[in-house]
Amino acid sequence: MKRKKIIAVLLAFCMVLSIAACNKSSKRSDDDDDEEIEETEDDETSDTSETSESTEKTERTEKTEATTESTTADTAATSAQRAEFVGKVVDFDDMHFFVNGKKYTLGQVTLQEMIDDGVPFDESDLKYKDEMLKKNSQSFNGFGITLDKFWSAQVYVMNLSDSEKPMKDCTVYRIYLPSLDSGYQNGANLSFDFPLDITMAELEATAGKPEDGVQHYDGDNGYYTDTYTYKKKSEQYLGSKEFEFEFKKGVIYKIALDYIP
Repeated sequence: MKRKKIIAVLLAFCMVLSIAACNKSSKRSDDDDDEEIEETEDDETSDTSETSESTEKTERTEKTEATTESTTADTAATSAQRAEFVGKVVDFDDMHFFVNGKKYTLGQVTLQEMIDDGVPFDESDLKYKDEMLKKNSQSFNGFGITLDKFWSAQVYVMNLSDSEKPMKDCTVYRIYLPSLDSGYQNGANLSFDFPLDITMAELEATAGKPEDGVQHYDGDNGYYTDTYTYKKKSEQYLGSKEFEFEFKKGVIYKIALDYIP
């Protein structure tokens, strides 16, 4: 009887150990399943992040392309408007310029008329305005229109009468504007019917190329000039009416208008 009781106790103890082992095995299985789920969630988050970054890059690229296309279109539109604004550059029948918005026509306006209008001439030049100019002759020296402290345009006069007279009473036949690439301020608002920063492409588009072609000069250290001179033979005197545009390294540098009737 005592032996039966011992066997029963042993059987019960074995059953307890078996149940404990099963519970431990079941817990390990549950823990492994939890780790797997966490790893899967991390992968999905990574994929979502990569997709988001890719979408943002695509959107940025599309926006950049759209901006570039818009800028190109705006530039083309501006160029078209500018070309239209330039209008007729070379007009031998009406050669003129403007100072502070007032028009002065070569061969018609006198130096005194410009002085009376308050055109800002260099005082050191005006001291020669009363000097006599011989008949059928042109002034050797110009009268400077002050544009900035170290920048001016020069106008020259001619006497086409049969007697000498003071230069102030002679008509202006030439205007010469150099150093357009200097960066100075145009204080007298000197202007023409075309922009002072006209390009070679704009000039050719409106006036074509001169009959004598474009004079190209190559200097040292990459320096070069292109000069466009448009001419029309004078009807009354020896000489010609001329529009001259000089570009230095592709940028407008000098403008000169000469009127000999």
